Amino acid sequence: MKQLLLRKGRVAILDAPAPAISPKNVLVEVCHSLISTGTEMASVNLSGASLLTKAKERPQEVAKVLSSIRVRGLKKTLALVRNKLDEWKALGYSCAGRVIEVGSDVVNFRVGDRVACAGAGLANHAEIISVPSTLVVKIPSGVSDVDASFVTIGAIALQGVRRADVRLGETVCVLGLGLIGQITVQLLSAAGCRVIGLDLDKSRVGLAMKYGLTAGSSDNEQLRSLIDNMTGGLGVDATLITASTSSSEPTRLSFNITRKKGKVVVVGAVGMDLQRSPFYEKEQDFLISCSYGPGRYDPDYEADGHDYPFAYVRWTENRNMQAFLDLIGTGKLNVAPLVEKVFSIDDATQAYDLLGKEGPKPLAVVLSYPVGSTSASKTASVVTMGQLPAAKFPVRIGLIGVGNFMQTTHIPNLKAMTSSAIITGVCAANSASATSMGKQLGASVIATDYRELLRNPSIDAVVIGTRHDKHASMAEEALRAGKHVFLEKPMALAVEELDRLDKTIQGLSSCPVFMIGFNRRFAPMTVALRNALFGRKTPLVSLFRVNAGALPVNHWANSPEGGGRLRGEACHMVDFFQSIVGAPLESIAVSAIKAAPSTVGLPDENFSAQFVYADGSLCTLVYTSMGHSAVSKESVELHWMGQSAVLEDFKRLTFHGGSAKSISSAQDKGHRASLDTFLKSIQQGVSFPTPWSDLLETSRAVIELDREVWGRSTETCAES
Repeated sequence: MKQLLLRKGRVAILDAPAPAISPKNVLVEVCHSLISTGTEMASVNLSGASLLTKAKERPQEVAKVLSSIRVRGLKKTLALVRNKLDEWKALGYSCAGRVIEVGSDVVNFRVGDRVACAGAGLANHAEIISVPSTLVVKIPSGVSDVDASFVTIGAIALQGVRRADVRLGETVCVLGLGLIGQITVQLLSAAGCRVIGLDLDKSRVGLAMKYGLTAGSSDNEQLRSLIDNMTGGLGVDATLITASTSSSEPTRLSFNITRKKGKVVVVGAVGMDLQRSPFYEKEQDFLISCSYGPGRYDPDYEADGHDYPFAYVRWTENRNMQAFLDLIGTGKLNVAPLVEKVFSIDDATQAYDLLGKEGPKPLAVVLSYPVGSTSASKTASVVTMGQLPAAKFPVRIGLIGVGNFMQTTHIPNLKAMTSSAIITGVCAANSASATSMGKQLGASVIATDYRELLRNPSIDAVVIGTRHDKHASMAEEALRAGKHVFLEKPMALAVEELDRLDKTIQGLSSCPVFMIGFNRRFAPMTVALRNALFGRKTPLVSLFRVNAGALPVNHWANSPEGGGRLRGEACHMVDFFQSIVGAPLESIAVSAIKAAPSTVGLPDENFSAQFVYADGSLCTLVYTSMGHSAVSKESVELHWMGQSAVLEDFKRLTFHGGSAKSISSAQDKGHRASLDTFLKSIQQGVSFPTPWSDLLETSRAVIELDREVWGRSTETCAES
């Protein structure tokens, strides 16, 4: 399919794989999409700006980079930043079209429904989009597709008016008569208000006067005079700021022109360098309007489809979207005059060229798409750029999932291993991400459905780095498809998943290479430890302390997709014990902090676990999110036969007693060595570089620990 993507200030029309359907989404064939001349052009301009300019515009991103350097190190952070700078990003967040496929959990839409869609990164400028049902509404009969493509902008304007809570007969000022401002004027007029407007562009003031504006100006002083004359010097009842500027002048002006105990509502992105006076002296209400309305930025609402109760949250973002379209249908709103240009998707770059020129800009620009033909090329979830010839070496790799970890760790390592591996395919659920990374890597297959990689004969092996709840099922399918599998940890989140995977493997007459990303057992310092422990006659006593750092409670790793810190990360440490002890695990015990998560974090990120092995070895894992970042993240002590070893963050290994010595190096947790082992195993025909029994034992132990920590059954682990 065709999709508009942005990279380094350049907008391009690229062939991209169509998004795959998911249970809570609908697939929509787009007929019209609206270019937000303010928000999108700001993104285009910032994308092409220098690093210094970007840093000034987004100080919060600079803070994230500095934090990443402390956690990941400079090298990995630089790799991540470079990838982000080279990334193609999706454009668009408001469109209309028809439903062509419905997810299994969606009950309120059917194939053929005319719908309007919202959401940045979802309602893109693309021929096919996948959107959660909470961000989709049906288009009333009598409302054109072009008008319906305004749905996101309309919902933003409507939410701003709701925040102002204006009454019939009140006088309201709108600062900024761009697209949102024009619709806001019409909404306020329909609500029975007298509306006064300000915009530096006189033509926009004139247009608003035709559609509900009582009076308007392009000059601040003249605006003050108009307001004084219309309100008897008392000031307007409410001011809505719909301008888009870094200046704080519109906000300061709003306090001056609004009456005592009046309201100021910020809808647009404006500067807010404010003084306490005069809005303190007037006791004004200063309010922020959040995008489309309640539900915005809440993944439980938007992605998972958990609607807010109608009786308690009357106007959600979805209900605002529907109300906006209903107002158009009843003739209360007229957005058609706001459209100045319509471009076909094939000419979309001309639209951005026009918007990027100096001087007056079109108010609204709409893109049109060919409709009624959901051809195979348009709906395919894979784009094939050319097949590679069959070869045993290098191994042809398909990447499933291209998130931060894959970008900072596995991709750089695979790119450096050109004699033994070549990245042939890239799959990501997000079409823009798949296309961007696929083009960066020169992949011949770019997909949004991982099964396309499994079906493709030009791919020998897959590296799976998706969110954790998909790991076991994807690994099963890949093995049945005859692909070698490198699966990031954890192997599974529930016992049932492990049992199914085990059954699949046992049922294969010839199992492809299967490896879990338990990389610490392949780290050079772990290898040195195993060599030192070789031939020991007494049990081993070990303490592994993890200073993990806190994650937000709503972080995906703590969701059903991630399974929690214990199953998602502590599995590394359990496998480390398994690799150095080399004996079967006999028993486990665990204790976790039971205080309120708001004070100490979740139980599965603050616990102590004890492992007893068949040779008498005793290993203890202490995992906490409560420590200070100045303390090393991982520290290991080992004691045996009058000797000791201390490992700090896989940077320094010190032996005491016997042949005392110290080894220091840059941190190496074995990521590249584990990939190298995987590739050599493919070459040598070794199905399990790590014994399958070890993988099962580690995974079962972690799931059991999680059950004990939370006091729940293994069946509910996967659903919590």
